[in-house]
Amino acid sequence: MISIGEKIRIIQTRLRDKRRCAAAAAARTAVVRTVLLFVCIMNLTGISASAAVWAAPSGDTTAEAAIVIDAETKAVLWGKNIHTQYCPASITKLMTALVILEKCSPDEVVTIAPEAVNGLESGAVTAGLSAGDMLTVEELLYAMLLRSANDAANALAVHASGSIEAFAEEMTSMAEAIGCRNTVFRNPSGLTRPENLTTAYDMALIGSECAQQPEFLKIEGEQSFRIGPTQKNPDGLTVRAEHKMIVKGTAYTDDRVIGGKTGYIKASGNTLVTIAESGGMRLTAVVLRDKNPDHYKDTAMMLDFGFNSFENHRLDDAAERFSVFERLFADRIVDKSKSLLSVGDTVVTLPVGADIKDAEVSYNYNLPENAPENAVALLNFKYADVNVGSAYVLNEYEAAVNIEVEDESPDSRGLRVSPGAVIVIAVIICFTLAAAVILLIINGRRRSEQELRARITERRRQRLKELNMDEEEFRRLVEKKKNGRRQGEDCFRENP
Repeated sequence: MISIGEKIRIIQTRLRDKRRCAAAAAARTAVVRTVLLFVCIMNLTGISASAAVWAAPSGDTTAEAAIVIDAETKAVLWGKNIHTQYCPASITKLMTALVILEKCSPDEVVTIAPEAVNGLESGAVTAGLSAGDMLTVEELLYAMLLRSANDAANALAVHASGSIEAFAEEMTSMAEAIGCRNTVFRNPSGLTRPENLTTAYDMALIGSECAQQPEFLKIEGEQSFRIGPTQKNPDGLTVRAEHKMIVKGTAYTDDRVIGGKTGYIKASGNTLVTIAESGGMRLTAVVLRDKNPDHYKDTAMMLDFGFNSFENHRLDDAAERFSVFERLFADRIVDKSKSLLSVGDTVVTLPVGADIKDAEVSYNYNLPENAPENAVALLNFKYADVNVGSAYVLNEYEAAVNIEVEDESPDSRGLRVSPGAVIVIAVIICFTLAAAVILLIINGRRRSEQELRARITERRRQRLKELNMDEEEFRRLVEKKKNGRRQGEDCFRENP
């Protein structure tokens, strides 16, 4: 027999177990509800449940500093010590080329100055130039970029700016204008100067700027070029490309590579800038303080990683997708009622398979000096905390209504209408003509209806006259007929 006390203890134990089970179930339910609520909040706020993740290469480089960026969006796909300063050596000549392409025409004739060929350090590569030789800017650019001729770089600098020192200052200023923050140039060649310093990131920006220059890419696309004649080479001199990823038939030839520059002095080790194109993307890779031939292997690894792991998204609806106009109106940057805005070419670089919805946008109203004249804001796009692209917001309102009188001679004075104004005027004319046509159709229908009612009225008046009746007698007759018809219908319903 089980005692009453024992039975009570059994019942209490069972109750405690039930309460524990109920508590555990409640806890599980609470957890599930919390997770579901979190997911709902994430969905409602547009936040992806999976965090944005940036791709990473499987290997590393032997270079002390390395980087690969998208040449169009400037997105840093991968890098190592990208803001550490190093000696650039002859990749300096890329900056020299940018300044010369802006300041000089290819067919300008350059007379080689003595300071361009004197005092070069031992072992410096040259094109065999002598003071007094005369070559074109184009010939010197080929000698400098393909052969890495230091005398050609000096000759271009003196021709463009009057001295090597003045030209180096212009190089540094232009580098700063395109975004370089840790670069100082002291000569156009890259020959040894302790204060001649740059970073992998800055050189990637310079290389990407070169990639936008058709004349630069034309030179880089040649395997060789003949310059001259000169005093030392009366029959001319053939200069040949040295970048082994560009040169055909080497162990490192890469058909994707469309430009670049090699560099080496003892103070720098091997340096290399490479521009490559594939699948609609253009990448710039840089290695500093590397070894030969590892600088080519490192570059190939970064290019493979970049092209295989990333893709560019071209957005035609950036304004709508990111509610750009509403934001600028809320920030009182533009008057919505008077603004005609457009977003410039918008390209965003993302890891393959990433969702463009995970990209974030910020607004910069402190525009750089090189911004378009009618820009009102700069959109900066980020993904996984990485800058992946930018685009200017342009105010087209003034251009659309700009009609001004040119201040010229009386014979040639007239109205100058912008293309935007022509479009607006054409649209207004079309709308005006359409409205006029619609009004004519409506008025025509009204006149037809009025004429029809007049004819009906006149026919009825003539008929009443024939019947010797007036309007009142006619109305009583009609009412009498209606009443008689109703009575007949009532009788029919009562006697089916």
